[in-house]
Amino acid sequence: MAVAAPLLVACATTGPVSPASACYAGKAYACGQWGDELLQQGERDAADLAHERACEEGVTSSCLTLGRLRMEKGDLDGAEPPLVKVYEASWEEGAVALAELRETRGGVGDRDIAERLRREAPALDKPSFDFVFAYRADVSNGPGTEITLNIQPMALYERRLTFGANTSFSLSGAVELNGFAGYQHFFSSWLVTYARVMMGAALSAVPGQGPNVGAELGAKLCLGSIGHLNLAAGSTRASPGYVSVGLGLDGLLVLIAAAHIR
Repeated sequence: MAVAAPLLVACATTGPVSPASACYAGKAYACGQWGDELLQQGERDAADLAHERACEEGVTSSCLTLGRLRMEKGDLDGAEPPLVKVYEASWEEGAVALAELRETRGGVGDRDIAERLRREAPALDKPSFDFVFAYRADVSNGPGTEITLNIQPMALYERRLTFGANTSFSLSGAVELNGFAGYQHFFSSWLVTYARVMMGAALSAVPGQGPNVGAELGAKLCLGSIGHLNLAAGSTRASPGYVSVGLGLDGLLVLIAAAHIR
């Protein structure tokens, strides 16, 4: 018994720690877990306090839950700060919840703010600029590659207006360099369609042929802030018909990777 007693104490003290104990020990993620458990038990006031502690320590999911809980209680003023944190973390759910809060409040200008937040929601986590590396099949010039720089800041109608440049190289030797301006439509946070008009130069064209004008239609299957899969079809003076499949990556990630390669 003298030998077993210390072993039993050691087992008890090194066993699984409950979310409540971990929360009191200062573990923010555990406070969120404890808050979820309290919600399942119907203890909403205690859950509010647990999620508030986690939110204060930067747990975004707890901020969202806390905001939703307070909205359900009608505490709109108390719900707004945690939901603002979710919105500032570029979470679509945060923008939608803030829009609902503004619509419920119904004050002067709240409806306009709610409409803007709903427009912003699917675009929040997208990069402000990206690079698309694509394989391109051209009816006239054969297969080739294409690189596109697409700039889409939130300031341009919540990323709906875009501009940038692209260059393409085909195995036949045809080379294009174009600038473009376009419009994007966000069907959801993961599906975006776009149309753009292009103007530039076909570097392999006969002198005096004029500018290389054209247009492109495409769709993006988005991967959040990382990038997207790009599908497109278009036509320019130098390339009367082409389709392309590419991978778009956050411009900052590409630049950081390029800097490390050097």
